[in-house]
Amino acid sequence: MDYYQASGYTVTEGSRDLAGETLTLKDVKLALDAEGAATAVAIPQITLQATGDGKVRTVYEGDMIVTSSSEGNEDIDGFAMQATIKMPGNETVSSGSKEDMTHVMTLPSMTATLDNIEAEGEDMPAMTASVVATNTTATMHSVTGSDAKYDTTMSLEKAEFMVNADGETEGKMAFSGVLNDIEANGEVIGFAHMAEAQTNLAAALNKGLAMNGALKAGQWDIAFDFDVPASAEDGTPAQASKGNASLAGIDLTFAMSKDGLGYQVNSDKTNMELTTSELPMPISYSMDGSSFDVQFPVSQSDTPAPFKLSYSIDGLAFGDAIWDLFDPSKQLPRDPASLDLDVTGTLKVLKDLLDPAVMDASAEMDDEAIADGEDMAEYTPEPTPIEPVEVTINQFAVSAVGAKLSASGTLKPSEDGSMDTPVGTINARYEGVNGLLDKLGAMGLVPQDQLGGIRMMMAMFARPGDGEDVLTTDLEFKDDGSVFANGQQVK
Repeated sequence: MDYYQASGYTVTEGSRDLAGETLTLKDVKLALDAEGAATAVAIPQITLQATGDGKVRTVYEGDMIVTSSSEGNEDIDGFAMQATIKMPGNETVSSGSKEDMTHVMTLPSMTATLDNIEAEGEDMPAMTASVVATNTTATMHSVTGSDAKYDTTMSLEKAEFMVNADGETEGKMAFSGVLNDIEANGEVIGFAHMAEAQTNLAAALNKGLAMNGALKAGQWDIAFDFDVPASAEDGTPAQASKGNASLAGIDLTFAMSKDGLGYQVNSDKTNMELTTSELPMPISYSMDGSSFDVQFPVSQSDTPAPFKLSYSIDGLAFGDAIWDLFDPSKQLPRDPASLDLDVTGTLKVLKDLLDPAVMDASAEMDDEAIADGEDMAEYTPEPTPIEPVEVTINQFAVSAVGAKLSASGTLKPSEDGSMDTPVGTINARYEGVNGLLDKLGAMGLVPQDQLGGIRMMMAMFARPGDGEDVLTTDLEFKDDGSVFANGQQVK
């Protein structure tokens, strides 16, 4: 009860009965209401029984009913839904003390089924949906008091999901998939501030709330099939799409505290196939792997803090049907493409970025001014809550259609402290660009009468490099706002 109440839930019981060392709770309900949305879980019975060795065995009995609803607004319609959860054979063994407790859960099977869903102002198609999890185990550890924290680990052999919808006017939809070998862990420090995070995340972080977690999974397989009939009202033609996707594996990590936000994800081999009535050919692509990593400060500070942004794609290959759309004669190399971006630096955070007031100011413009037809040139946006101090391009590399581009460099604000006229250098190298232009001209994708102008523009910014069809550029940005390319002023 302490755990759920600290998370913002209210907990009620229909009755409780203690017989010897067995405690039976009936009609237990967990409810959470926040900002026009409500979620509730009704549990018919929870039985807690001493095991004789200082531990307690807990079993959730009966079908659990989950309801969720949200009020509508000018952007989205409200909705209400109900689902049933079955957990046969479940068992949780708890040990320790109230102040420092560990729970070990075993769940041979869990099935969640959608009972119904309704949306305000519209007819919903008949829909069935379910999720089936097999062989789940989890360990949860909680510490109360001034150093309250919560951590958990979980493993799951397989999770299967299915969604089917069949509407008279909306059409048919089928979506299914399976996820294998899932492992996850998470930790919440300063758990006493979790409820406050629902309304003001920045305040909770500044008081010591911190979260981190990781997820790792094996093979993912997903299939989908959509069939929407034509509409006589607006003349929309019939649409049909069918496809499948697979992912060999993925792992991600997440962390959030007053020191910053971090998110990293790495994915393995990916394949995607799609056929749709809106395109004359099938779409297919594959990717050997990809990664994304962002580390960003979120709390107000006068001291510059580091940030990082990196993104990479390796071995991106498209099916021949896509290539043949613009290169039927196969003049362009169809080697897999790659992208590598790595940017780091420091910046000042002038306001707590996760404060609701700051988030609203950053996301909204003056709607009334726009509605009244006022000149947008007179619109004064809110000052940006971040101030870059230094930006370093450690790597920017692209390889595709036989050409390669790479660049690196560092930029800093000018003497007036503005990044509108940065100071620094960027060095770039291009390989195979002239050969690519020749092929694009021969294919008619670049008009022949424009090739000369493009090459003249390249000559202004690039000079021959250390190999055949290699060009380089050294860009220098100066305090007065001038820009030099290979020693020649271009601005």
